[in-house]
Amino acid sequence: MNKRPLSFAVRLSLRFMFILTTSVILLSLSILFFLRSLVRSNQEEGLVNAANGVFSVITRIQEKDELNRSENADELHPVVIPEIPYFISYIVYDSDTEEILATNDPFLPLLKDTKGKAKRYFAKNFFFDGDLDVVYYAESFVLHDKKIVVAVSENNEKNFLNMIFKKLPAALLFMIIPILILSFFVSLFITKNTISPVVKITKKARTMTTENLDGQLPLSGWGDEIDDLSKAFNELFLRIKADFDRERQFSSDVSHELNTPLTVISGQANLLLRWGKDNPEQLEKSLLAIKDEAKSMHAIIENLLQISRVESGRVKPQVCEVSVRELFERVHTEFSTVVPEVKFEIETARAAGSAIDDVINTDPEMLHQILTVLVSNSVKFAGEKCTVKLGIEKSCGNANEPDDVGHFVIYESDDGPGIARETLPHVFERFYRGDEAHTRSAGGCGLGLAIAKTLCGALGAEITASNVEPHGAKFEIII
Repeated sequence: MNKRPLSFAVRLSLRFMFILTTSVILLSLSILFFLRSLVRSNQEEGLVNAANGVFSVITRIQEKDELNRSENADELHPVVIPEIPYFISYIVYDSDTEEILATNDPFLPLLKDTKGKAKRYFAKNFFFDGDLDVVYYAESFVLHDKKIVVAVSENNEKNFLNMIFKKLPAALLFMIIPILILSFFVSLFITKNTISPVVKITKKARTMTTENLDGQLPLSGWGDEIDDLSKAFNELFLRIKADFDRERQFSSDVSHELNTPLTVISGQANLLLRWGKDNPEQLEKSLLAIKDEAKSMHAIIENLLQISRVESGRVKPQVCEVSVRELFERVHTEFSTVVPEVKFEIETARAAGSAIDDVINTDPEMLHQILTVLVSNSVKFAGEKCTVKLGIEKSCGNANEPDDVGHFVIYESDDGPGIARETLPHVFERFYRGDEAHTRSAGGCGLGLAIAKTLCGALGAEITASNVEPHGAKFEIII
């Protein structure tokens, strides 16, 4: 049986608990070590001063020949030095003969020169009732051609910090348990309150499906990172919903568009099977209808594949320098052979009083296909005797910017009936036919302008549609 994993709040609380407890312990130890280092520094300074004080007194006594000895040279009396605290023991001895010259503690051993630093001296069972544990400082002096050692010491057993450090493990063990418990529950409370917006977001997200992607994830109102995350997801869901809706509409449109030619093909085939195959006139008529509908289906599929290839990035623009005027002339020549009654006007706009350079950097074939779609659209809906205008102009984004900053606008317009106002926002949608002119009888499959818009997106350009006065449609490609 699989165990349920710990929740995020519990895992985060456990981590916080251990971090907080470890931090408290380390902070306590660091403070104690710091205090002990200060005490030892002061202790060492006191021992150094005491050693110098002992040497000064010994020097004065030696000069006055008043060394405190009894008539028995082996019996040594302590030298009274008022400047030295009562808890400091000292011993003065000849470093060569190790003869003790003065001391206030006859049990103190001959402590060696510490070379300018205080040291610890520990001797197990030194006394019959205990150990010897002292911190001492010893320094060599020269007194009347005699090398002497002055050693001062302080009992270490009764040092307050040492007593604390000896009892520190037990104190920390006693202290760590309540800290662990308290920090866990405090951090658990804080964590649960902190992640409560995430829990609400998760619950809401679990209820969302492809049918209700517009359901908004809740916001805490704090304007923090979690709110930013919710807003980002809400925007993502809205984009996904728009994609779903577009794909549903696209599938519906494709089904509708393919259903019509399939119905015609099926009807003509049934007609031939019943009696048309014996009628040469009907046979030819049905075969031509089947051929036209198959061609229409082939055009729909090819156009959809082209849009898919461009949108997926499999078809990439081959950018080079392109003369727009030469491209206009190419389109003009191609349509003149197919629709000779169409009149073309190629215009060159002017900026700042001089003819603009019509050479731009783009993919010539993609731009040619876009222009072909636009001109075909004009011929289809404005008639074969329409006038088509092709032109280019340059527009600067800001009056303060230099002439070489801005964008080119390539436009195509006709003198036909124009585009209905309610249709304008939808002219680049796939299979859209919004008015009576955009019917199946007009030809095409409703994908031309959608292909033009897709190709413009691949070129990094924008395409817009509008009407011109007194009548006619106009398309602008902003590069």
